[in-house]
Amino acid sequence: MPVKIKGSEYSTVAERLNSVHNDHDYISITTEIVDETQEYITIKANVSIHNDNFEQIYSGHAREYFEFRNRDSVNFAFALENAETSAIGRALASAGYGGKKFASAEEMSRIEAKTKARESQISHSSAPLLKVVEDARQQADISVEQLKQRSQNLFGTDDIRALSGIQLKRIASEISNGKN
Repeated sequence: MPVKIKGSEYSTVAERLNSVHNDHDYISITTEIVDETQEYITIKANVSIHNDNFEQIYSGHAREYFEFRNRDSVNFAFALENAETSAIGRALASAGYGGKKFASAEEMSRIEAKTKARESQISHSSAPLLKVVEDARQQADISVEQLKQRSQNLFGTDDIRALSGIQLKRIASEISNGKN
């Protein structure tokens, strides 16, 4: 049953999935991380609907911002999962399973939380240093995985957002200077 948010009805991703499964014998869903920084994660989802002689593929993208301050926020620990759910919902909407609105009920119900997550990054004391690290990473043309591995080797954690200001300065300097 659609959820009413600010006067409009939105279907949930679960409702969309149930509908597509009711209409088709075989579908498949794949997801992949297409971009990940210290601030956000972007997911792409493909929904493939298999019919007798052909396959139709629909895609959707979603980005979630990590929450830095509010430990009770779902995006403090589960931004990846939220982005994946939203991307799947958008792919299903592309396939015609969106109800009256393209955005899902889950996406619309999290607008305030997403805004707070983004604001927590902007005012976070390490945010400028995280930007320096990200710029150095891009300039050195190393992947996020390589950056995480370097952090793991140097500091015993691959969670870049958890590093102190001194650690962020060090990793940015080492990347910029080409140290392995």
